[in-house]
Amino acid sequence: MNPSIPIKIIGAGNGEEVIVNGPGARNITLGEGQVQGIYETPVDVEYSRARKQRGATFKGLELPDRQMTLGFNVVGGHGLEWSDEHQFLRSLFTYQLDPWWDEDELARIVAGVKDDIRELHIAMSEEPDFNPDLDPEHQRYGNVFYKLIAAQPLWESPTEVTVWETSGSSGSGLIPCSNPTDQTMYQTLKLTRGIWTAPDVSWVGAPRRRKPGGVYGTRTIPLQPVTSQHGTVEISLDPMKVMFRDAGKSNVTGQVGGNYFFMHPIPPHTPLTMLPISVTGAPAGGARAELHQPRLWGSFVGGY
Repeated sequence: MNPSIPIKIIGAGNGEEVIVNGPGARNITLGEGQVQGIYETPVDVEYSRARKQRGATFKGLELPDRQMTLGFNVVGGHGLEWSDEHQFLRSLFTYQLDPWWDEDELARIVAGVKDDIRELHIAMSEEPDFNPDLDPEHQRYGNVFYKLIAAQPLWESPTEVTVWETSGSSGSGLIPCSNPTDQTMYQTLKLTRGIWTAPDVSWVGAPRRRKPGGVYGTRTIPLQPVTSQHGTVEISLDPMKVMFRDAGKSNVTGQVGGNYFFMHPIPPHTPLTMLPISVTGAPAGGARAELHQPRLWGSFVGGY
């Protein structure tokens, strides 16, 4: 592990944190040569082969969970016994979310510097592995291994949110979108009351030069009204979520989507692009559209 890369662990439940690599690391640090599974996201690639076919045909790829092993050097000192440091490290990790606490969070590994910070939510997949030959309390040192799992295997950086709004009951304009990451982006569009026409364009072009184009390069979707009963409506392209949900998280696909579905996530390495959006029938105070753009990365460094 590069000693110049800042890495810290934030404990489960958004708890205490400890720097384990880079500037500021002290009594609990990542062991040299003891970090596995932290860099590249695991990928399962599928090919199929017909009878008598030369070679094979690419069918797709999937991202399974991320399995990691992290070895920690735990040192007693600064007024603390070795066991104190060991128990502190253990307290950071859990096997699952607390079923009695709705606001619980898993532990996180956070890596990077101020303008490029990425994190990974992690849980224990086995008990810690620690088999010392000598008494760690006496030696004031122990080397403890944790086997961890990230069910969502991609590194996350803060979601980019862009906004278009109008001060009157109707209007049209452009909303910015981009995807600098190396992963397909499943965006979410959040709409206030009104009758919206929202963009759903297909994309063409090489990485970093992508633009709307192809069969659906100018596609927009006329939605059914978002009403006061809905409050707001979120339209998510994430295949693991309901596409249309109101402020109460109810499924309103039929009520707002009508006969339409959104089809086009934003490809990796898409530069800043302005997409058309419009609204009518909004309250006199105006309407607002937010485009939430998740930033998911294959590794905690690079990927641009």
